Amino acid sequence: MKKGDIKKQEILTVAEDLFCRKGYEETSVQDILDVLHSSKGSFYHHYESKESLLEAMCVRRAEQIARKCAEESEAIPDPCRKLSRLMAGVIPLSDERLSFLLMLLPVFTTQEGKSVRNCYCDALANAFRPLIAEQIRRCAEEEIVNCRDAEISASLCLLVVNDLWCRICDRMISAAGAGEEMPDMTPMINQIRIAVERILSAPYGSMALVQLQDLKLLGDQIRLHWKAR
Repeated sequence: MKKGDIKKQEILTVAEDLFCRKGYEETSVQDILDVLHSSKGSFYHHYESKESLLEAMCVRRAEQIARKCAEESEAIPDPCRKLSRLMAGVIPLSDERLSFLLMLLPVFTTQEGKSVRNCYCDALANAFRPLIAEQIRRCAEEEIVNCRDAEISASLCLLVVNDLWCRICDRMISAAGAGEEMPDMTPMINQIRIAVERILSAPYGSMALVQLQDLKLLGDQIRLHWKAR
């Protein structure tokens, strides 16, 4: 790795730690520089702004999630279940770094947060598209799904699944902000699942995108975090 790339990764790692501990809005560029004992010139050589830094963080997280999901899916012998696991992996809500999600959700409520969320969606799509397209091809070869173009089918599924997790986040944020229990998202999740299955012409109920119990637990954790802010 080049010296400039190493420095870029150092900034990213320190910033992610500070954002997760202090919050994105509460962390300044100077806070990051103080930890790194670095200059503003060095920071702005690699990143245009704090927002671009957060977007780069989302890209790195998306790539990490995709690699982990690909490794885990290798142990799944059934092609359809493997495809389902990859689809579910696009939804960055079951990741072990809860602190990253708790940091990110308040950002989504801001104007600049829209750009960050779009960046995260794009990064997840780019990281998962080749994995999902290849698995769609394998399922098509075994006549589990009926897709003439795996790349197009993968892209369509990614649009739908990214839309799902964004809608889930919006509902979680709304409920947490009002101090309420997370609303029942079963109808919405089922509708998106059916849409993915229809894009693929896959068997009904074969694409398990979200575990509702895990989602409820996550919603409770987010509500408690919001209350403590």
